[in-house]
Amino acid sequence: MATTATSDVGPGAGAPFSSIITTVRRSLTSLANKGKQHARKPEDGHAQITRLIAIQPKPNSPPHPPDSEESSAGKDSHEKPPLHLLALPTELLNNILRHLNFVSILELRKTCRFFHTLASPPQLRVLFGREQLTTLLLQHCKTCLVHDPFRSNLLSCSHEDEGWPLASQCVDCALVANDERLKIGKRVKLGTEDVVQICRWCGRPIRNHEGVAGPPDPNSPGTRRDGRPFHKGNCYRSYNNSLLFFFILGWVQLTLGITGAGLSWRYWRGAVMVFAPSVTSFLLLWIVMGFLFFRGSRKRAYRYTLLLELAILGCWIPPVYYISMQIVNHPERDVDAAMQAALALFGLNLLFRLFNVMGNVVILCSTPDLTPRKKPNAGLFKRAIYKLMLWSVAWTYPPSVEHRLSSV
Repeated sequence: MATTATSDVGPGAGAPFSSIITTVRRSLTSLANKGKQHARKPEDGHAQITRLIAIQPKPNSPPHPPDSEESSAGKDSHEKPPLHLLALPTELLNNILRHLNFVSILELRKTCRFFHTLASPPQLRVLFGREQLTTLLLQHCKTCLVHDPFRSNLLSCSHEDEGWPLASQCVDCALVANDERLKIGKRVKLGTEDVVQICRWCGRPIRNHEGVAGPPDPNSPGTRRDGRPFHKGNCYRSYNNSLLFFFILGWVQLTLGITGAGLSWRYWRGAVMVFAPSVTSFLLLWIVMGFLFFRGSRKRAYRYTLLLELAILGCWIPPVYYISMQIVNHPERDVDAAMQAALALFGLNLLFRLFNVMGNVVILCSTPDLTPRKKPNAGLFKRAIYKLMLWSVAWTYPPSVEHRLSSV
């Protein structure tokens, strides 16, 4: 028994024991490497593709010579070499290329010399064929190379365009380039051959089933006329909210004008600087209200409204000045409630009319196109300016957004 135990731990048992140690060591190393891989930060799509198709040793090339212990352990474990993209046959790689878009092919060509040659332009012409390659290029934006297989977000192009068939342009790039086709009041032809309107709130094309439905067309039963030029989601909802705000604000301004004229008639009838301007502004107020219903889409109507608003603004300056000077020049007097109410109402009328003047100026200058605030390249300052202009239009007359003002 003693002899048998001695022979089990003798020199002849060294090789199996070292093999076990090496196997354990390799297992721990692989676990540590897996932990590092899981701790690695997430990669984006381009980084994953680049890492996937990184250059690896060819399948037929001999592996790196391992250590003596690792070689013996590798032979015992019968491990297979890892597979990679370059190990696939050329036929499979060509089949993969046929399912990639243009951007992915360009990224693939940047990974190594093999794919740079495999996906070269002459090879792609042979691989795809003339018609399929033309279709693939038409599905890409010529500026940002975004892929749109349905071409619903691309503007239409023709054979006369420069760079055809890579001549299509997406809506975002066309907005950045100030494309004349994406102007409100116009119709634009998309890559799907649909001719659509431009939304007057955001400046983007209104695709099928995205616009507000129009009334039925009596000349063509079963069809509808063009709807209102807004997307039926957030754009049309925002426009309706601006109309509701304008409706409430109109009644507030009318109430302030009538109340201010009534106060001047009751308490300041003897003061010419208060009574005469307030009564004049009261009469002009009703003329402005008439223009709200009949101004239409002609610029001259907006010019007349601007002149009337300037006249009303000037009428409220003398009453505010007169009452303020009465308070300043006679500090010993107690300021009664009538004087306080008159000063507050006259000041509010003055402020509201000032905002109306600003809104009419914005409408006449922008004619009215406030869509640049929605452009992808619009900076913070530009967005703030156009947002302020939009509030001015909503304050003054939001239906002007829906009109295309004529030059007369």
